[in-house]
Amino acid sequence: FTKIILNTFFFKPEEENEELRKFFELISSLEYNVDQIRKKNHELGEEATGYKKCLEMTINMFNVFVNEDFSFHEDLKTAQMKMDILVKKLKHQIKYENSSDQHQAPYGERAGEIFSQHSPYEARPRVILC
Repeated sequence: FTKIILNTFFFKPEEENEELRKFFELISSLEYNVDQIRKKNHELGEEATGYKKCLEMTINMFNVFVNEDFSFHEDLKTAQMKMDILVKKLKHQIKYENSSDQHQAPYGERAGEIFSQHSPYEARPRVILC
């Protein structure tokens, strides 16, 4: 009876060693799995950071191009208005020259002078009126 009591309260050394070995194997396996998951999470975090930076750059570039596009349209509108004003001035000048003295310079040369005085553009087209 004492053997039974001793066996139930105390492990045999071989059984105890075997059980401890199994626990250590299980713990080391779990630690390895946790380390692998941490490494994978770190890699995914770095990859996500790269994608975020790429997305931010794309959004910034998109905003720059959209703003440039709108400002380009505004520039076209103001340039068109300036051209309309110049054309009206030219038409008025031609009417005035038609009604005034016939001995002045030809219309094309006078129109070119008027255009070059008021044009904000460096490359000025030559205006020849017939």
